[in-house]
Amino acid sequence: MNRRDFFKASLLTTGSVALLGTNLAQAFAATDYGLSKGLGSELKQVASLRWLSNAIAVTSTGRNFVGLPRWPTNEKTPSVAELLPDGTLKPFPGGSWNEWQPGQPGDDAFVLINTVHIFDDDTLWVVDQGDPKLDRKAQKILQFDTKTGKLLKKITFDEHVLPKGGNINDLRLDSKYAYFTDSGLGGIIYTDLESGKSWRRLGNHPSVKAKLERPAMDETGTVLQKDDGSPKVVNSDPIELSPDGKWLYYQTLSGPMYRVPTASLRDEKLSEQALGQQVEFVYDTPALSGTAIDNKGNIYMAEAQRPRVIMLTPDGDLKVIVEDDRIWGPDALFISHQRELYIPCPQTARLAYNRGPGGKDLVQRPYKIYKVKLPDYAGDREPVPPVSQKA
Repeated sequence: MNRRDFFKASLLTTGSVALLGTNLAQAFAATDYGLSKGLGSELKQVASLRWLSNAIAVTSTGRNFVGLPRWPTNEKTPSVAELLPDGTLKPFPGGSWNEWQPGQPGDDAFVLINTVHIFDDDTLWVVDQGDPKLDRKAQKILQFDTKTGKLLKKITFDEHVLPKGGNINDLRLDSKYAYFTDSGLGGIIYTDLESGKSWRRLGNHPSVKAKLERPAMDETGTVLQKDDGSPKVVNSDPIELSPDGKWLYYQTLSGPMYRVPTASLRDEKLSEQALGQQVEFVYDTPALSGTAIDNKGNIYMAEAQRPRVIMLTPDGDLKVIVEDDRIWGPDALFISHQRELYIPCPQTARLAYNRGPGGKDLVQRPYKIYKVKLPDYAGDREPVPPVSQKA
């Protein structure tokens, strides 16, 4: 077994999942478990925004781009924008892309942005979850040139790869493949960036399905609910690619974390059952609303029920990177070329539409984005890893 394996890793086989204690997630959220604190990292505010931002991506030259989802109370957002040095937002790329309205087609417009990301070539990748009322092409992955605003690539999925009810949540990529989580139905999707062909894997595996005994909760331990009172279910959500490109890490919102070999994931001859037997349990993480990974394989984890970001090392140790009452409700993390960890705080669990029948909005506005310098012992920004060899 590769020495980079986490010390708590164990094989998870289909049909033999070790269910965790009912109150384990709550216990983790309320306990330090020996985590080291006081690392001296200073939290700095990056932005104070009118619109909710759940993601930020930074170019090598320091340009900031934010994702502004059109969630309830934020319907008039421009969806994607450049955060200018004076704190104002400039819609990106501009024009009809940022001006979508309900009832309009969504093929060439931002409908419901879930995240943005920038990799080593400084292009901007955008995940648009679309609208169930529109053609499935409204749910799409877009790549833009940040210098010109030109659309470079659009990825859409047919009904076999993304069935009805599926929601693309996040993405990571290497030099040839893009990997996505489906938080709607649960599953991993990957796309060959050269051919444009996509595949769906692990759609029925327990590792991608939210566990009923670990419901999504806010910081008070209140279970998040839909308008009809049923619990909010978020299947496979955060995703990370190891620095060598050989492992894909993922988990449902409430955890725990698993990983699967990317070569096996892309092996079309490998059955779903055989692939499922290669899925490994990584760590009994708390509920996570965002993650990032550095070039040493340290995984940074934004806790959904604590105002902090913790780090899981390849040796299985946990460290607190930052804990501060200003970062309740953090989301998608991003590591810049300057070794700064960006932390947007959309406070998703405080939004009224996540709090059941008659839910009250508890969001503290304006919406904030923060950053913190990574400690010296941590790694640097993860480069886009080399293409893993096919099995």
